[in-house]
Amino acid sequence: MSKVGIHLLTWTPTLDDHAVDLFRKAKDMGFDGVEIFLPDPLNIKFAFVRKLRAELDRLGLECTGSAGLQRNENLVDDDPEIRKRGMAYLKRFIDISADLRVEILAGVLYGTFEMSVGRPRTEEEWNRAVQLLQEAADYAKEKNVVLGLEVINRYETYFLNTAADGTRLAREIGRDNVKVHLDTYHMNIEEKDFYHPIVETGSYLGHMHCCANDRGVPGSGNIDWDQVFKGLAEIKYRGWLTIETFVSHLEGVPVASSVWRPLAKDADEVPRKGCEFIRAKAKEYGL
Repeated sequence: MSKVGIHLLTWTPTLDDHAVDLFRKAKDMGFDGVEIFLPDPLNIKFAFVRKLRAELDRLGLECTGSAGLQRNENLVDDDPEIRKRGMAYLKRFIDISADLRVEILAGVLYGTFEMSVGRPRTEEEWNRAVQLLQEAADYAKEKNVVLGLEVINRYETYFLNTAADGTRLAREIGRDNVKVHLDTYHMNIEEKDFYHPIVETGSYLGHMHCCANDRGVPGSGNIDWDQVFKGLAEIKYRGWLTIETFVSHLEGVPVASSVWRPLAKDADEVPRKGCEFIRAKAKEYGL
């Protein structure tokens, strides 16, 4: 059975003792686990990571991880020093994920998370991504970490915008611990529908964010959830169904999220109602 998760960015952009307090909230709402956003990996202490894992174990919660590289850690940059720093950051993310025992480390792991560079990706950038992510995947394999390459919209990256892009990259990397991460919020912008991209991604699909088109309550808005779950059922998807939302603007969340108004009456409405909706759809489609 697929598991339903909640991204901690729902409530906080930081990874500190307050985040630990949110585990109980997620458990009480009925989630199977939490998605933990990893900020600057060089400032995360492993003793704290072990504390997080101990609390998850105490509550019977599982977890996934999410991370992203910034302009100065870009794996596909022309500057070899920036690429070197990017690989060091990514390996540190992998080390932290191994200690957390995440089921998948997902996000923008292939390049820079930024609004635009004013052009499409280049062949040179693509080849760098393939080569360096092969290295990262081999490193992650030794630590039992699966990498999920998130496909996001054109306003947030120029590099991977469609499920076809993500599937091609994962296929060319050619490692069994490299998967595609899809998000219905981004799909609503870039794809023609929801069913076909999911089915065509097939066994490469390793992680799923289930989000409303405005990042409000899943089940509201214009996402065609029957297409989403029909596609997931057809490929026999058994990964996470995780809600990612930003109920209001949070300091430290990338500007590209662009949430400037409340999307619900409070920070708990989206996860509470969303969990009920996602579980009902998963049950309806046998996930």
